Amino acid sequence: MGFAAGKVRYHKVAVDCWFTAAGRTIPRMIKYQDDAGCIHLIKELQVHQSQRRRSGGLLVQRYDCSVVQEGIRRDFVLWYHPGENTWDMALAGQEATVGGI
Repeated sequence: MGFAAGKVRYHKVAVDCWFTAAGRTIPRMIKYQDDAGCIHLIKELQVHQSQRRRSGGLLVQRYDCSVVQEGIRRDFVLWYHPGENTWDMALAGQEATVGGI
């Protein structure tokens, strides 16, 4: 999944994640705060693919995801930083600027 040319916004997010016995991480739910201060909860997200990468020598895990809200599919990327145990969500386009995914 790639974002079309344009603005990409990043949000720090809280993620409910399942860690499998085989060592895989599977995001299940996301909470984040938008620019207006509203907290959003995203359930029933779909993870299409994931891959480990190195960025500046640091390990990161990328998850290409989507969610369907009000009949509209919205794509986004989750980044897990195991060294800091933190998550970021990358949103593309207009949705990222008006709050809500």
